[in-house]
Amino acid sequence: MSQVHLLTPRVSRKSLKGRILRGLGFGLLAGAVLTLIPAQTSLAAPAGEFTMFDLGPAGEGANAIASGPDGNMWFTNNANNSIGRITPTGAVTYFAVPTTSASASTGGPGLFAIAAGPDGNMWFTEFYENLVGKITPSGVITTYPVPTANAMPYGVTAGPDGNIWFILDNANGIGRITPGGVITEFPIPTPGTTGPTAITSDYNCVMCGFAITAGPLNSVWFTIPGANRVGRITMAGVVTTLPVTTAPPATVPVGTSETIGAITAGDDGNLWITQNSDGKITRLTTSGVATAFALPSANAHPSSITPGPDGSLWIGNGTGNALIQFVVPGVKSTPVITQFTIPTAGAMPTSVAMGADGSAWFTSLVNPTPAPTTLQVGRLGTGVGPILTVKVSGTAKVGSALTCSYVNNHGGPPANARYQWLRGGKAIANQTAKKFTPRAGDVGAKVSCRAAVTYAGALNQLAATSKSVRVEG
Repeated sequence: MSQVHLLTPRVSRKSLKGRILRGLGFGLLAGAVLTLIPAQTSLAAPAGEFTMFDLGPAGEGANAIASGPDGNMWFTNNANNSIGRITPTGAVTYFAVPTTSASASTGGPGLFAIAAGPDGNMWFTEFYENLVGKITPSGVITTYPVPTANAMPYGVTAGPDGNIWFILDNANGIGRITPGGVITEFPIPTPGTTGPTAITSDYNCVMCGFAITAGPLNSVWFTIPGANRVGRITMAGVVTTLPVTTAPPATVPVGTSETIGAITAGDDGNLWITQNSDGKITRLTTSGVATAFALPSANAHPSSITPGPDGSLWIGNGTGNALIQFVVPGVKSTPVITQFTIPTAGAMPTSVAMGADGSAWFTSLVNPTPAPTTLQVGRLGTGVGPILTVKVSGTAKVGSALTCSYVNNHGGPPANARYQWLRGGKAIANQTAKKFTPRAGDVGAKVSCRAAVTYAGALNQLAATSKSVRVEG
């Protein structure tokens, strides 16, 4: 039976210098401006236990969430045009995203997607501003204009080449941006056409992408809802597409009904896709073999999907007021599907991501009647415990090397790891190796290490910090 903690975080106004937003009830600054600290939250949630963080009005459009390289969860908030950071204990800090007159008529820049990048920063798209942005762990935001006008960038993901890749939702193209901000665009050709393809913005675009993920074959994969196809782009920019069909005919004509939406790469080496229109999850092999699995809810509309502990998948049931655990089947076996009803009436989960604590974190738009839509961030315990743990070994004394190591308890195969040594909880400059040797100035200080692990497949990141050790002379 599910348990729930509904927390209305109290607002800390200490040292706030920003203007008060009418109707939102909190200050908004250009940097870290607001901390919401809920009481009595736990680091590890038992299986089926929900903890809900009520964050006020929701704004326009969906909100997204992703695990960050600093061990926190990062999410978008379209009500106050900001990127939010929530710690494992529930403290929330907002960072304002600069806006211009271009988004005035839409109510904001359109912060609909966010992902951890290979450079230690979080990357997001501004749909209405036609920008791609990055935010550092300390909250410094930089934005980059998309070359194609009115392209409306949407989904975003880290790529296996060390760059960030994103969707042009209103143009037939895929974008690649380097950590330094250089953008290259690649066209998505219409099946059966020959010759070069131009990238053009078009509100009725059929070959426009939606969701995107890193995946097998050292490629990035994306959904094309208007054509009912999944696309693959190599790191050289070569684009191919596959039809998604689980019943005859063998191919799906361009322009058929839109059914596919979110996409991720599973630990089994396949792509997994949500079919929002018919309540199914589809497994797609790299050769194009599609197998659909019906979800148990009568009103299932899966809106998001992410890899979970021990090879499972976690799904946000957009209008079904639930999260779904999907235990991936073998070739001949059937999946084990468990649905967890979100305790907030009218909740519509828009995005789901795993945290290093082993919980499924999600953003949810709450649309009760007649109250206005509000935003919640939720955490659902999976019962497996922390996915990632970190420890420091060695003798904590001057001149004696300490070693940072991690244990991958329930995650998929790691692709790589980055390390950061901390003194008193703050990063030590230029100390990013596995080993750290304390110096005389470190005597009496508490030293710890954070490991950020990128997992093969979807290239999601999880990070955790070790217990601290006191340095002796």
